Amino acid sequence: IPKIVNVFADTLIYRPEGRNINLIEVKATVYDGDGLETIKWVGFTSYSLRDDETMNNGNMIYLYDDGGTEILYPPDFTSGDSIKGDGTYTFKIPIYGNGFGDNPNDDTTRTGSFRWRFSSQDIANDYSQMVDHVIVIQ
Repeated sequence: IPKIVNVFADTLIYRPEGRNINLIEVKATVYDGDGLETIKWVGFTSYSLRDDETMNNGNMIYLYDDGGTEILYPPDFTSGDSIKGDGTYTFKIPIYGNGFGDNPNDDTTRTGSFRWRFSSQDIANDYSQMVDHVIVIQ
C-alpha cells in the first residue's frame, strides 16, 4: 500500500493584508512498494478546529508530482512541483488577504487552527494511513 513518508508544510501561516494573495507550498513525499508509477493520487482535506467544519466543501485538495509543467488553472497556475516522478507531490495553496470582504462566501482565507489530513491511493485501490498536520493561520 502507499505510504506517506513526510509532509512539508508550515505550521504557522500569516494571512496577507489587503487584496493580496500568498501562495504557500505544501508537499508530501509518498512511497509505494510496487513503484511510484502505481500511485493514483495524493491529497489532503482541511478541517477548521475552531469552527468544527470541513473546508473546501469537504473536497480533497490534490498534490501533484508533475514537475510543475501542467497548467492547472488559467492563465499559468501550476502545482509548483520541481521534479516530475520523484515521489514528492506538491501544490501551492492560495492564502487570500483580509481585503477581499467580510462575507463568509468570499475568497478571504479564514484564520484559526486547521487539521490537514493527508492520504494517498494507488492503482490497486489501497489507501495509505492518514497523516495529520495541524496549521494555524493568523
